[in-house]
Amino acid sequence: MSLHDTMKRFLTPALLCAPVLAFCPTASAQEAPALTPEQTASIMKQLEQIEGQITKNRGDALGAALTRFRAAMNGDKEAIDLWFACNKLENYDKKDLKATDFQAWKDGQENRVKDPDFPIGLRLQLEYLVLSIQAQDIKDIEKMGPTVAALQAFIPKAVNAVQSTMKHSASGAIEEKNPGRGNGGPRGGGGGPRGGGGGSLGQTLRQPVKGTIFSQAYTLDQMLNRQDWEYSPLNINGIYKNVILPYYLDQKPAEVPAQYDAMINAELAMRKGTMSETEFAQYYKEEAPDLQWGKANFLLQHKITPILAMADMLKIIRENPTHPKAGAWVKQLREAVNQTQIPTTPTSTEPAPAAPQT
Repeated sequence: MSLHDTMKRFLTPALLCAPVLAFCPTASAQEAPALTPEQTASIMKQLEQIEGQITKNRGDALGAALTRFRAAMNGDKEAIDLWFACNKLENYDKKDLKATDFQAWKDGQENRVKDPDFPIGLRLQLEYLVLSIQAQDIKDIEKMGPTVAALQAFIPKAVNAVQSTMKHSASGAIEEKNPGRGNGGPRGGGGGPRGGGGGSLGQTLRQPVKGTIFSQAYTLDQMLNRQDWEYSPLNINGIYKNVILPYYLDQKPAEVPAQYDAMINAELAMRKGTMSETEFAQYYKEEAPDLQWGKANFLLQHKITPILAMADMLKIIRENPTHPKAGAWVKQLREAVNQTQIPTTPTSTEPAPAAPQT
């Protein structure tokens, strides 16, 4: 039942049975009607009941999804079976298509499911989807610790999985170990921007989990609405900037520099494993100084070792004068220095007054 139908079912009888709306004969017809205290109390009570039911329904839906996803993410067969079940529900049952249509489609997926990378992508999608669901109702940042720890364990696992699907030739070129077998990645898990490559598995994990077939089949899109979260499992920068770094800023500020370094190292590891040697050399030359500048600027903005941060910024400019962003860096650092300098007390040039005579 929709929220509109629920509201209609609860409120219509109450309003019909409640005392008549207060009416003043001299009031303008355009003025809003005034509710009596009894009517206000009645509506508010029913709104609380409806809100409680909505919360319960949401919790039940997310709980059912969590149970199924946790079971499926622990085994290749379980993940593939759930993938088939979700495809059947979303793309065939909901469209009133025949069971034979689904079976014909399923038979055509034989090569895809034989790809050893395919269930790995599904399981990592499910693992990150579980983390995303669990994070939705955590209100206090100090309670994000277990989720942050889980993300810190997930990122290297995902990076290593993508790296393992790629190989460098003797010339330094990069290619997939099993090209074509994945058929473009799982349904609901491909087609995203390459953004550093990684083949079909990389594309799978760059897709937001809100768009996966698992999320679609369980109608989770509208329930996954936390703003300070990253929904793409392979967006390392987004995971750190939205979740991990804010947690450390609030709870463990002294460890922020090390966490920022971890973000940079994970991003570089991903790029190195999914780019040709020439591509990575060019990427490193352009992006490594910018990544270090981002760290120093982040620490400066959040007043974590600000003097050291400005010294690092000056060092980056001095060592990279030909960088495309060098001019902007100079301007930014000059503004930061002007804003943080200690004001001096003006000195007077007038002679000191003579001592009073006794």
